[in-house]
Amino acid sequence: MPSTQLSQAAWINGGRSLRPPQYANLPANELTNAAVEQQKITELRMRKSFGSSEAGATHPGDRRAGRLLAQLAPPPAAAGSPAPGPPLRSPITTHVLDTCMGRPAPGVKATLARLAPGSAAAWQPLAAGQTDKDGRIGNLLAPSGTVEPGHYKMTWDTAEYMHRCSRQFPDFFPPGRRFYPSVSVEFEIHAGQEREHFHVPLTWNPFGYSTYRGS
Repeated sequence: MPSTQLSQAAWINGGRSLRPPQYANLPANELTNAAVEQQKITELRMRKSFGSSEAGATHPGDRRAGRLLAQLAPPPAAAGSPAPGPPLRSPITTHVLDTCMGRPAPGVKATLARLAPGSAAAWQPLAAGQTDKDGRIGNLLAPSGTVEPGHYKMTWDTAEYMHRCSRQFPDFFPPGRRFYPSVSVEFEIHAGQEREHFHVPLTWNPFGYSTYRGS
């Protein structure tokens, strides 16, 4: 009998007819069930590996899992060492928002100064920066976890920013019609606040501005 006919005929073995096995589920369902069972086996092995070391594991797969987990585990902290804190950043930052255009204000120059101790008018320059495309200056001061108490002043050069905007949007920023050539805000940092972060946003338009302590 040709092989093609043999593949379609029943096989006779000991008087019993053997046909290809019949499945109750579709092949896709059988594959899904097999994957679920394999996942259960993997989870059992991982739980076992978490609870045992490589030396105590008997199955080769468990020993491999134990070695992998040992490599991924962070080194133990030294006794008495402080817990790692958040990354350091400039303790004073700012963010400028142009409420006339409804967007961040990029390229705004800003300076930070502190009142000299014992003086009522002598300002000591501390830092200068320029807002990025999102209107922020996040690196005004060197990254630190503390800041000195004192009387501070931040100044934004809004005249230069408005001059640039008036060339692009003369209807919103009429040339020569500025009202606030610059904006200065004074704020105080008191004793006991040395470890706090001070964010000083500015919402600005050609005829008004506001500020507040942000987060």
